[in-house]
Amino acid sequence: MREKKRVLKPDTVLKNYWNDNERFADFFNAVLFHGEQRIFPEELEELDTEESTVLEHREYAESIAASRDSVKVRKKSSALGVEFVILGMENQGHIHYAMPMRVMGYDYGFYKKQYDSNAKRYKTAEGLSGMNIYPKCVRQIN
Repeated sequence: MREKKRVLKPDTVLKNYWNDNERFADFFNAVLFHGEQRIFPEELEELDTEESTVLEHREYAESIAASRDSVKVRKKSSALGVEFVILGMENQGHIHYAMPMRVMGYDYGFYKKQYDSNAKRYKTAEGLSGMNIYPKCVRQIN
């Protein structure tokens, strides 16, 4: 009998492994809460892992595209409404000392996409950005 040839990329295998909400929740509960179950699989929703944006400055423009390995949002009711926590995971086979910079780049792309989307909706200026960055519940507390 002929043996099956396997051509597997570790990154793809790990993305599929961590796609399971139960495993994902177990990992973060183990690391962040010493095994206490505080994040439940049914609270997790998958987010788009693609982050792309256009950087523009005077006569220079550059498009940037990146993709995170796994990102999920945890939505949970709280005393002030709904609590959102974004949990992300990057798979690494070796130590990568520039990883914090790479993650900051992903975060920038995520926030830039939100800003561009919100800037189109908000026409009245509330602060320097032209949009109110503080949720209603935060303004009520202060």
